[in-house]
Amino acid sequence: MEDYEKLGAFYLGRPYDLATKQPTAPLLLYDSKDLTTHAICVGMTGSGKTGLCLALIEEAAIDGIPTLAIDPKGDLGNLLLTFPSLAAEDFAPWVNPEDAAKKGLVRRQNI
Repeated sequence: MEDYEKLGAFYLGRPYDLATKQPTAPLLLYDSKDLTTHAICVGMTGSGKTGLCLALIEEAAIDGIPTLAIDPKGDLGNLLLTFPSLAAEDFAPWVNPEDAAKKGLVRRQNI
């Protein structure tokens, strides 16, 4: 197996063989020196854009490479949110009370 836990090598996974529905043996690595100063990731809904971008951002962070991500949909920024206790009040800043009321959602009282 290739050593992908070294600086400068971005591990992006393994290629996938659609015929056998299995990942193939060689690792998919990207050399960080090949990075440009700008990139864009586009694709259809559900095609894996967020997963790819998350993998690239994580690998860049490991190598100390700064990232500025512009994500109009907000998927990447939402990944930074953590709610360890899953308490309702922790989620309150991200819930629009009017939208919740229209959907018939009410806050449950702790029993």
